[in-house]
Amino acid sequence: MEEKSNITQKKEIINEKDGSAMVYIPAGIFLMGNEKNSVNVDAFYIDKYPITNNQYKKFIAETNYAEPAFWKNIKFNNPNQPVVGVTWSDAVAYANWAGKRLPEEKEWEKASRGTDGREYPWGNIKPDQSLAVFDLEISKGAPTNVGTHPSGVSPFGCYDMSGNIWEWCQEWYTEGKYRVVRGGSWINHQNILSCAYRSCSVPVGKDNNVGFRCVKDST
Repeated sequence: MEEKSNITQKKEIINEKDGSAMVYIPAGIFLMGNEKNSVNVDAFYIDKYPITNNQYKKFIAETNYAEPAFWKNIKFNNPNQPVVGVTWSDAVAYANWAGKRLPEEKEWEKASRGTDGREYPWGNIKPDQSLAVFDLEISKGAPTNVGTHPSGVSPFGCYDMSGNIWEWCQEWYTEGKYRVVRGGSWINHQNILSCAYRSCSVPVGKDNNVGFRCVKDST
């Protein structure tokens, strides 16, 4: 049962530290995974877009943190592209600096698919290039600027949750070996872009198709 509160939560806020827009995900049950199990999630806020190079640059300027991989490559250093080439620990460090955290898998998936068990953020229509960035050649392609595909927005107003970049989550995929990533990326086939699809990466990996977005508790 969804908890009721006398406090009306704003549907969208701006996180003061990094300037990110965050959308409100209400408490309650959603249908998770390919089996569409009923899972309850507490209310939270999640970044509307993946963290960008511009936001990560501010983090580096204030903390003297190391630059991510690929920033010298013009394909990956546009200010409004999602930051890639960051490890799981890099993502955690940014989240801590910004007063946020990495999402749990169930939080990420609820923000992506809503409560009705849809296959993709936009519904059940198979992806095409008007909805998401995927299936690009490694030698020629790259992530697009965040928010480039408004037709692919999720029910709660989150962008780029299918394709563009994989996103780090809190949990281990295999304890002590791999961390969970979600969402698919610009180099993956469309069959990987479903909201329920799970994958993984080594925590120390710095890949050109893996980034992150953050969440924060609503209270």
